[in-house]
Amino acid sequence: MKNYFLPLFHVLALLGLALLLPISPAMAAGETGGTLRVAVSRSLAPPFVLWRDNQPVGGIDVDIARAVATQLKTTAEFLVLPRLRVEAALSSGEADMACNLSPLSTPRNEALPLGPALFEVQELLAGHESASMADSLEQLPAGTVVGTLQGQAYAPLETLFTSGKLKRDDALDDERMLRKLVLNRHPYGISNRQSLGWFAAEDGGDKIASWRLPVGSRAYRCTLSPRGRFEARQLLAALEQLQTSGRVDAIVASLTAPPLAVVVSNRSTLRQVSRSALTELFLGQRSRLADGSAPEPVMAGGQERNQFMAAVLKRDAAQFRAAWAAQQFGGRRRPPTELASAEAVKSHLQRHVEAIGFLPLSLVDSSLRIVYLP
Repeated sequence: MKNYFLPLFHVLALLGLALLLPISPAMAAGETGGTLRVAVSRSLAPPFVLWRDNQPVGGIDVDIARAVATQLKTTAEFLVLPRLRVEAALSSGEADMACNLSPLSTPRNEALPLGPALFEVQELLAGHESASMADSLEQLPAGTVVGTLQGQAYAPLETLFTSGKLKRDDALDDERMLRKLVLNRHPYGISNRQSLGWFAAEDGGDKIASWRLPVGSRAYRCTLSPRGRFEARQLLAALEQLQTSGRVDAIVASLTAPPLAVVVSNRSTLRQVSRSALTELFLGQRSRLADGSAPEPVMAGGQERNQFMAAVLKRDAAQFRAAWAAQQFGGRRRPPTELASAEAVKSHLQRHVEAIGFLPLSLVDSSLRIVYLP
């Protein structure tokens, strides 16, 4: 009969060897039930992070982190840090991941692993209702003060800041910067589309003009730790799975307005328009705006049409048709011109200075002017 029992000294030798072998971060996390440690910058504002008692309780960044943790069969633990400390926490392994890191004025030397681009974050210049509308940054008067975030770099404006043509007024987060804009502490401010939309909807942006000037965009990514509990390849796989499954898009859509802009030709005299005026214009309840202009509405079908109706008109397709059926009785007015695609709408707006329509924000360029953004 074969002896299947090892001598005692062999068992002790094997145990000693096992203790000397390195344990991978992933193994350690799995054996100890370790949580996914996610660094969250204090500079982040809704809808990216929703705060309660100075702790993150929801928002795009938090929901994405929790979804990644679920993929890894663990839970997420959030470490709230000043923006300037986040990279250091990732470098040391204090944190495993951080999402939505804005570019710093003085970036760190160490290049940290990055996850895939999940969506675009558009940066926009907004103005107080009393500030002059600008079609370009160069139109801002010399010495103009612009609300910015502490430590954040703004590539399109760095030359203007360095030369002194524009001056920064730093705030700790987007929400504080926008509150200062409402109080006219500075006539202009730079924020992202998502935070501007949230602020206007939740806090009432009636003191902020409805026009917007695009100044750039950056990819939303998660930054990974090379020394964390979880291997970078695990986090990358989890993020890619969330993106391909449509989970990221669903999270973003649940917390933000659609990326649509109401635009006119940059040759138009129209500078801005309120949501209520747009609703009346597109429903045929008025033909002229307060400034005396009579813009001609144009629209395309498809997903953007439904998004526009829901976000701006606050109606569905059936209600829109019913409203126009009443307006057309007796041939009083004609409904908005309908074109085949968003590209066709863009071309029409470029050629017709009197037209007004909506487009995906990604299609807006310097030939058009944003007069309203949901």
